[in-house]
Amino acid sequence: MLLLDGVALTSSGRPVLAPEELELRILEKTDLEFPAPAFGGLPGAVAEKYVQGVAFLTTHRLLWLDQRALPAPGRSCGLPLSRVLEAAPVPLKMFGSRTKRHRVRCRGGVAGANDAGGDLKLAFRGEAPDAFARSLEEALARRAWLEDDDEDRRRRLDHAPPNDRAVAPPSFPRHRRPPPPPSHPPLGPSADQARLRTERTLAPAARASAAGVSGAMNRRAEEERERTAALGAAFADMTALMAKAKEMVTLAEHFQRALDAKTRERSRSGGGGDDDDAAEMAEAVAAMGIKSPVTRESAGALFHQQLARQLADWLEPVLRSRGGILPLPDVFCLFNRARGSELVSPEDVLRACELWERLGCAPRSRRFESGVRVAQSPDLRDDEVCATLADALSAGAGAGGDGGGGSGGGASSGAGGRLDAFGAANVLGVAPTVAGEFLAMAEGHGIVCRDDGPDATWFYPNRFPEFAAGG
Repeated sequence: MLLLDGVALTSSGRPVLAPEELELRILEKTDLEFPAPAFGGLPGAVAEKYVQGVAFLTTHRLLWLDQRALPAPGRSCGLPLSRVLEAAPVPLKMFGSRTKRHRVRCRGGVAGANDAGGDLKLAFRGEAPDAFARSLEEALARRAWLEDDDEDRRRRLDHAPPNDRAVAPPSFPRHRRPPPPPSHPPLGPSADQARLRTERTLAPAARASAAGVSGAMNRRAEEERERTAALGAAFADMTALMAKAKEMVTLAEHFQRALDAKTRERSRSGGGGDDDDAAEMAEAVAAMGIKSPVTRESAGALFHQQLARQLADWLEPVLRSRGGILPLPDVFCLFNRARGSELVSPEDVLRACELWERLGCAPRSRRFESGVRVAQSPDLRDDEVCATLADALSAGAGAGGDGGGGSGGGASSGAGGRLDAFGAANVLGVAPTVAGEFLAMAEGHGIVCRDDGPDATWFYPNRFPEFAAGG
């Protein structure tokens, strides 16, 4: 039987990629057909075929995600491209099925003792698989997984002690001494004399080649060679820049894991910690970028769905560092900054946010009564926000001015403290726009009441129920 490996998924249902792994193509409505009679699949879930999945092609693996189970893994499985011996399209029969298939011959003995390898067929029941098949051939020809092995070896060699590094053998036997340098210059003309003689010989021919139509053609060919050389150097620099960018994104992911571990440790210990340093690190991680952004070219018809899942994965740590809620314009700006040159439009971001609930992603898209749209963490609940605002007003947070007339301080007066949108933003750790919406929401629940003054709109604790009960 042909056994495949399991696939780890993110909370939104996207595959977790290795540090050096990049997405190439995504194609929906793809089935996996295993060789008869032993069939194949995941260990413990062997079947004749896996149906209704999404095929992911990366630089290192061929993945199949169980679309009916997402964001849970279900039968999602993967095949390392290093196991592939051959890949070719299956010819269509005259009176057979018109479904296009691609045959992938796999090496056995990799996923377990019962892994016999064999031919795995990809049945494409959706859009045309030509671009997917072409990308698969290019990935197999490139063999990116071998480059990772070479990079690991070079990295280990660079960090190895000096005694462990390989020493190049001498160019002469050890029991002999190197030959002494010559004590007299070699016979014959000097180098300058030979150069002058060569220039005198080639000068007439050079002048002849530069004249007439042939000279113009030669000059044009020389300019073309110079442009080609300059373009090759530019692409070499671009390749080096992309490699460095990939290293920076890998470093950002390492920082993100360290930040998450630090946050969990602080929550378990109940200590405070340096929140400013954590926020600064989170800001730097968010600005580092996304290693493999989803594009229309790679995702095709699944572009908005995969964009929604990737946005949800990227947004979770960002929301944790920004009070659990973020206006959509801020989401658009930060997300495009992280994507680098692969920019998306505001309409794409809005449509991706609207797909979160249907796809089962963690963040929620919310629209306040005023029309302000935000992305909100599921951990942020309205009752907790109202309780935080009520506690801040009772403690006199944000108090200032004359507190509605009296002794010159709202905190010391009987009415307690007061808050405007900026004070509530400091209390909740959110943007002032969102804080104003939360204050309006608390007013709707009867927790606060407003005072529209000439300079600002202030919110005070709602004492009218107490007055009504005592009156």
